Amino acid sequence: MGLRERKKQATRRALQDAAVSLTLERGLENVTVEEIAAEADVSTRTFFNYFATKEDALLGDVPETPDEEVRREFVGGGPTGDFVEDLITVLITFLVSTDDLATQRADMRLRRELMEREPQLVRGMLARFHNVEMELAAAIAERTGASAGDDRPLLVAASAMSVMRHTMKSLHFSESEEAADVRAKIRAAFRHLGEAYGPSAPNG
Repeated sequence: MGLRERKKQATRRALQDAAVSLTLERGLENVTVEEIAAEADVSTRTFFNYFATKEDALLGDVPETPDEEVRREFVGGGPTGDFVEDLITVLITFLVSTDDLATQRADMRLRRELMEREPQLVRGMLARFHNVEMELAAAIAERTGASAGDDRPLLVAASAMSVMRHTMKSLHFSESEEAADVRAKIRAAFRHLGEAYGPSAPNG
């Protein structure tokens, strides 16, 4: 990553941090875009280069859409050829900071607090998850060659996103996890789903 891109990421991060800290301190209705920009030491114009609204800055970058290279590899049948393992690889890319899970956990705690204090933000977060779910379903349909009208890719994507949300929530409560632990949590959740809905499920 070049210097220019690193500076852009740093500015984006500074704006997000400023939006969160000011909102937690004053409440959403009492914070303006101008104040967020000033707190991040940039101009209001610069703010709008990164975010359309203060709500966008508050929601941050989670969930992320899959990296295009990762998506392309998944659609092509990779990286392992095992559908579940490859789907887990795609889901891992949503967890933006798996190389720094301590930072990821801290961000999630703050955003959970934001959602509790400012419930009007929940709708925007749910809309983001829905958009990502649709993109994931499209990738699954491409990989499996599903025909139009086949709802299985949507069902798989919906269950996968539920697994991801469950995993992200569980990161709040552990301070010793590594990226491999996140992958193991997702794999275990898929296994539990299989056990619950498989042919040998209780009362099945």
